[in-house]
Amino acid sequence: MYSKGFGGAPGLACARPRAAFPPCASAPVGYSDGDAMEHPDDIQPLTPADAAPTGTGPEPGGPKDVAVSAAVPEERPAEKPPRFADSYGLVLVLLVASYFVMAVAGDYHFGRMLSLVMLAATTWLTLRASQVERRVLRYAVAFIPVATLAAVALNLLGNENLARTVTAALIALLVVIAPVAIVKRLATHLIVNLNTFYGAICVYLLIAMFFASTFALTGVLSGDSFFAQIQPPHKASAVDFLYFSLTTITTVGYGDLTAQGDVGRMLAVLEAVLGQLYLITVVSLVVQNLGKARRKKQPLD
Repeated sequence: MYSKGFGGAPGLACARPRAAFPPCASAPVGYSDGDAMEHPDDIQPLTPADAAPTGTGPEPGGPKDVAVSAAVPEERPAEKPPRFADSYGLVLVLLVASYFVMAVAGDYHFGRMLSLVMLAATTWLTLRASQVERRVLRYAVAFIPVATLAAVALNLLGNENLARTVTAALIALLVVIAPVAIVKRLATHLIVNLNTFYGAICVYLLIAMFFASTFALTGVLSGDSFFAQIQPPHKASAVDFLYFSLTTITTVGYGDLTAQGDVGRMLAVLEAVLGQLYLITVVSLVVQNLGKARRKKQPLD
């Protein structure tokens, strides 16, 4: 006789020979009641989760969950762009309105004052749309109204030549500041859009206005008439200079007004060359990139 399991008496041999087990199999494993298990492979190892006592694991919402949720940064809402940022369409509207104001109001005291106010407002809006530095914007806000009021006062109290000189100089200064701010802002545009195109057109029109003011200032400082077709006692008006500047920069050249002095002729040639170079380089490049951007946004079939 032999005892089942491992509880047999010492010194007694097992009735079942040891060679009967497969070479790689182990001896039967005994239970607590002394019975041997026939298939040791039925024992399944416990996982750490099953081995842990009930109620000892971390509960949802516990300290670890709170620490993980606190480590995740919260998404901040996108910053709102400044007011009038890249509003070059509105700048273009004001600029075209300034052209019509010059044409309708004429070159008298009231017309020059109204033109100065319109150009001052256009310059201020251009600086806001170009998002210049706060320090530069504060200086501009302080300088533009003071200079405009001084020019208006000189138009009312000063003589005709002084009023024309101050008006032409201030307009030239205003239309120099605005294009520089626009070009600096357009250079930072990562995506070419309609505002970029409007800004490029504004620069083109401001160049024409700058040369119109330069022509007027040249005529006043030379003491002679700028145009060969307009001789004293007649004087060329602001509309005449603007008309001549636009026909020159677009190379239309009607021929009804021509510069008679050497300085005036060279200025007209310079404007024509700069205008054509600007159109075939800057404006064409903007339009070409605008077309590519639109094609990239179209969904693929």
